[in-house]
Amino acid sequence: MLSEKAIMRIGQFSESPVLAVARALQLEKKYDIDWTTERVPSSPSQFQSLQDGTIDIAITSPDNVLLYGTTDQNPIKKKLELKLLRSIDRGLGLALYSSAAVSRAEEFRGTTIGVDVPNSGFAFLLFSMLSNLGVERADYELEAVGATPKRLAAITDGNVVATVLNAETAIAAENAGLKKWSTSKDVSDNYLGTVLVQVGSSQTEEVHRFLELWEEAMDATLSIPAEALARLLEIENPSLADSRYIALLQGEDYGLLRDSSVSNEQLMILADIRSQFGAYRPSDGAISELLKN
Repeated sequence: MLSEKAIMRIGQFSESPVLAVARALQLEKKYDIDWTTERVPSSPSQFQSLQDGTIDIAITSPDNVLLYGTTDQNPIKKKLELKLLRSIDRGLGLALYSSAAVSRAEEFRGTTIGVDVPNSGFAFLLFSMLSNLGVERADYELEAVGATPKRLAAITDGNVVATVLNAETAIAAENAGLKKWSTSKDVSDNYLGTVLVQVGSSQTEEVHRFLELWEEAMDATLSIPAEALARLLEIENPSLADSRYIALLQGEDYGLLRDSSVSNEQLMILADIRSQFGAYRPSDGAISELLKN
């Protein structure tokens, strides 16, 4: 539940550029709604926090929404009543990165590769990327490392040889000299990377105001020149003011989405990737019901 001060509690894996812009523009005053953010260590902990009410909204992969919103066969052993509030982006540069020591795809065989958890959306995306490179799931081991900053550290520390990264962590990977092998766009031109989701089908007035705030901040992020956006991001989160990161945000291939809707086709793409690797796949009917909430 929301606190008496109407402060939204947001659980996220990476820093939100939209919220950074909203804060820089002081939109909390215009919409009379404030927020706090916390970095979640994994998707199970994020959805457990949603269930427990310690966060109000999750910024998460829509694959997680499929797993926690259509079945109880998930890490928290509970089917949640989830409401998709809006789409956010096309993945912000979601890509498979490895240490520079890997020079050929076949060198992934026999290695250990890092994931959030083995049944996460990013894990299945990784499986698909490697399969497209001719490396099958049986060819490598997995290690559950946690959220993106931990996965980047696991590569640079030599604990794993590869993982999927995005957003500011992908930029950090490139700065560290890691090798990029494949992106979400290689898997699908309509890959949906991130969504806003809540528990419960009813939308409160506070959530409505928060979504209006998000819409204005998102529009500003997409509309203003890159140099002006960098100055705004510098105010709240200087690490996001990198020109390459801003190009990801504003680009059509991986960037923010003006259209707030989540389509049946986008969720079916994720469901089919799950099915490709023998994981739970929600029925078409379950996907349709999820979109009705």
